[in-house]
Amino acid sequence: MTMNEIINNPVVANEVKNSNTSNLNKKDMEKIIDFSKVLGESAVAHTATVDQQVVTDIINALKDTPQEVTMKFKEEENFLKMVVDVNHREKISRTYRTFADANLVECMLCAMRNNNTNTLEAYKIEEHPLEASEVDPRIDLFKQFMNSGLSCRLEADLVTNKGDRFICVTFTVAYHRSVKFCLRRTEEIENIINEAMQAA
Repeated sequence: MTMNEIINNPVVANEVKNSNTSNLNKKDMEKIIDFSKVLGESAVAHTATVDQQVVTDIINALKDTPQEVTMKFKEEENFLKMVVDVNHREKISRTYRTFADANLVECMLCAMRNNNTNTLEAYKIEEHPLEASEVDPRIDLFKQFMNSGLSCRLEADLVTNKGDRFICVTFTVAYHRSVKFCLRRTEEIENIINEAMQAA
């Protein structure tokens, strides 16, 4: 996929469209989302580590050809935490959580897109210490997804009992493979969405 094709592939709100890029390799995924810009700035001197056992468990779950896979993100003490929900046809559901870096997110996307765990297998060979960010690490990642050209669905706000509102957006990676963000509704998040919609 060329850069022009990525740019001309509109971001769609309120409607999920089938993806037509079902066989992207690692380099192709880098063209969609510039991972070099994710989690690479505003670091502070506090570290955590990717849980390699969780990565192994995710690999094993994906090898069982699950019916549905959803990747979500949380912020914990200024670290990005990846949450992967895996649903099997036998109505068995598993949730896996680990701190994550941009490389792990990239490898997970490739695995979801291609039903191939090779990139994850290569990733878990080495240890991956992480550095905390001074800002919510999900925001840059969300911006990358909004500008990626991946089809997405803007859902109704999640409202807490205290009245806090969260914007929820689900991106379609492949059939029954999705990435979901739920972020506090702020002017910054609204601007990211509006700019992406105007550019589409």
